Formats: sequence, C-alpha cells, structure tokens
Amino acid sequence: MKKGFFDDRYLLGSDTAVALYNDYAKALPIFDYHCHLSPKDIATDRVYDNIGQLWLECDHYKWRMMRACGVAERLITGDASWHDKFIAFASIMPRIIGSPVYAWAHLELKVYFDIVRPMNADSAEEIWQAANAKMADGSFSARKLIVGSHVEALCTTDDPADSLEYHKAIAEDETFTVKVLPSFRPDMACTGVAKENFKEYVEKIETVTGIDCDDFDDFLKAMDNRLDFFVANGCVVSDISLGALSDRTADYEEAKVIYKKGLRGKEVTAEEEMLYSDYMLIYFAKEYARRGMAMQLHFSAIRNNNTGRFAQLGADCGNDSVGPAISVAALGRFLDAVEQDGGLPKTIIYTLNEAQYYELATMLGNFWGKEIPGRLQLGAAWWFCDHVEGIKNQLKMASATGALGVFNGMLTDSRSFTSYPRHDFFRRILCSYIAEFVDNGEYDDSPATLQKLIADICIDNARTYFKGE
Repeated sequence: MKKGFFDDRYLLGSDTAVALYNDYAKALPIFDYHCHLSPKDIATDRVYDNIGQLWLECDHYKWRMMRACGVAERLITGDASWHDKFIAFASIMPRIIGSPVYAWAHLELKVYFDIVRPMNADSAEEIWQAANAKMADGSFSARKLIVGSHVEALCTTDDPADSLEYHKAIAEDETFTVKVLPSFRPDMACTGVAKENFKEYVEKIETVTGIDCDDFDDFLKAMDNRLDFFVANGCVVSDISLGALSDRTADYEEAKVIYKKGLRGKEVTAEEEMLYSDYMLIYFAKEYARRGMAMQLHFSAIRNNNTGRFAQLGADCGNDSVGPAISVAALGRFLDAVEQDGGLPKTIIYTLNEAQYYELATMLGNFWGKEIPGRLQLGAAWWFCDHVEGIKNQLKMASATGALGVFNGMLTDSRSFTSYPRHDFFRRILCSYIAEFVDNGEYDDSPATLQKLIADICIDNARTYFKGE
C-alpha cells in the first residue's frame, strides 16, 4: 500500500511497527545526551524571527547538501538574506532524495509548522510565508522549542576553560525545568600539544583556575580543578574526538617532557603527540571513573579538509569526512590499561567508519561487568551514519554482539533547536526493527515486555546511565 507523503506511517513497515510506535514510543520524552546547542541561547531564551535563520544559521549538514547541488556560497554562509538562503535550500530538496537532511527537514516542517508538503522551488515561497507567519508571535524561542519538543534533559559540549556562566543561570531559573548539563570536552588539553596555540590554551586554563601551569603536575592539578568545577555544575559526561590511538602506553615522564616541548613551542613529533594524548586519555578516564562520569570517545572523523574554507569559515562548516578505522588492538590496550589501574568509567564508543562496528563492539564486550548494564557500548549511528540504513546497521550490530536492551538510544549531535525530530526518526526505525522480530515469532509479544524494551532504549537507559553515580 502506498503511503502518503510523510504520513503517520512514515518508516513504520508493518501494523505491528505502527502499534509499537504509537503505544510505546511516540509520546516518550527526550534525554539528549550529546548535542552542540548554545547554552547562551538557552539562558537568554533567544527568539528566532524566520525559518531561514532557524534552519540555516549553523547547520553544516544543510550547508553541505547545498554545496553538493551547486548553490553559491553567499546563499549558504555568505551575506545573502535569510529569505534567499531558505529559498535556495528548499529548492534543492528534490535532488537529495535518500539523504537524512531531506527526511529531517520535512519532519521538522511537519512537527514545528504543521506543514506537510514537498519542499521544492515551486513551494518554497509559500512555505517561507506560512512558516514565518507561525513564528511571528515569538513562540519560536530556544526554551519554548526545547519544552515543546518534550526534552527533559540535554548535555551541551563545553571546553574545560568555559566559565559555565550560562549553565549556572539556567540552573538558577526555577521557571525552566529542563536540565541543561555541561559536558567536559578536553580536546585541546588531550590532543593539542603539537598545535601552535597550545600555549595560548594553557594560559586560558591558568586564568580560570589561578594555577600556574608551567609544570606538568600543575597542569594536571588544573584539569582536576576544572573537572570538579564541571561536576559541581551538573556535569555527568565527557566527550572527546580522536583520530587514532597510540600502540603503546605512555608513562608519566614521557608525557611531562612532551608537555614542556609543546608549552615552549618546540616541535612535537607525531609519535610524541600520540604518546602525550594516550597519557592524558588514561588520566582523564580514571578521573571520570572516580567522579562517576561517563566517557564518550568519537573516532574516525577527518576534520577541516578544505583548508581554504576552514581559513574563511572555521571549523564545523561542512568540510569533514569519514576517516580510516582505528587500531582495535590499540583501543584494547587503552581500555585494559585503564581497567587494570583503577577501573574504566562508563564508556561509549562512536565511529564514523561503520565497517568497524564488529571489531569495536566485540572489543568493548571484553570489559562489561561491575553490575552496570551497558557499561561499555557501541554508540548511536553518528554524523554521516545517522541515515535510515546507518541506524538499522547500528541496531543490528548492537543486537548481534551485545544486548540491545541496554543501549542508550539516540542523540541529536546538533546545533539546531528544531533537530529533535531526529529522535522520532530513530524511534520509528527502532519500532520497525523490533516489529520484524515480533511478526516473525522471534520475540515475546506481551505488551509489558515490548513497552519496557522500547522505553528503556528510547529514554530510561539514558536516565540511569547519566546519573553521575
């Protein structure tokens, strides 16, 4: 039977899938444990004036698709009006069939604007007018969009040097009950020792901690100081992006020498950079475990490949790609080093290289235990992998190599306040996946069992996992 355009059966492959989604998944709130929303915009309850600004101001997923279709850069990140940028974006829609951007944009149009029609050059102007008319009353503000999307908690991405002033302001506002928690993101502290601005970064840490970091021991004390500060302000999770892992475990003396070289602006070799990062990774992992925090590691992204565009626009502008698989042996060595020296924290491993799912998932299984469900787990389909088949593949791998029922479910990884339909996108795919087992007589079809499985994956596991215990 042909389905209507983004109708209520979208992505739901059977009557069983429809029932599972409607009965157990659709109305669940959201715990968005990894995103890049601006705490300042939430604290000030920023109001968006038009759909162009709302959708295109910082969404590099959309920018990338526009470039793929030959749209001029002035209509993407340049000085064109929001109207012209939106018209350019809407006009490319017929060309990007199969892209998650196509699906997400039409879901957002339906959920936030009650508009269910294909976007194209012919419909763009009418959609622009209708969407902006709905926004004219000021209801499209950061906080209203979060609350309206049934979000109960979200974790932003924050550098150790951040003052967390906006998180404090949000937490002190009793009129806003959604938890907005910082995530500790020590990329520069962990992997930046060979960068030209490493000394500048260390000086920022010195300023916010009051600790002179000329000595490596004092730098570690400063990091310890920032971790305590983050935890005191609600932090329950860390995050870091890594290109590779060292083949051997670095020791303290090596790391100390390399730190000094980086701080003095001396050349740090690629091997030294890897060793330093390894020492810092192990240091942070042990500190996370001590504080009850979870650790997220993101692998296999190659960032800022177009150097000209990076110089013009900076990072996160749509110039990143899937990188090579990491060394699973090196990952195992790292995990074992932490486990044998105090114990691993709860750990989530994400990869852009989907071909490595089997290797990563089975390595993580070696460190399960300590009576923590899903203590180590393969993360949600991330970035270039969070399309329909990518999500299905991640679910299949989580099932085949472990326990799907302990998986923490989806996240947005987004800078947009209208990205929450990505959770609905995931939930529809999840319900169709589970329905196949039910329809084939391979899974218990009792309502209590199905309701618990779906609720656990969609939100309850995340609620438990990120308690900071």
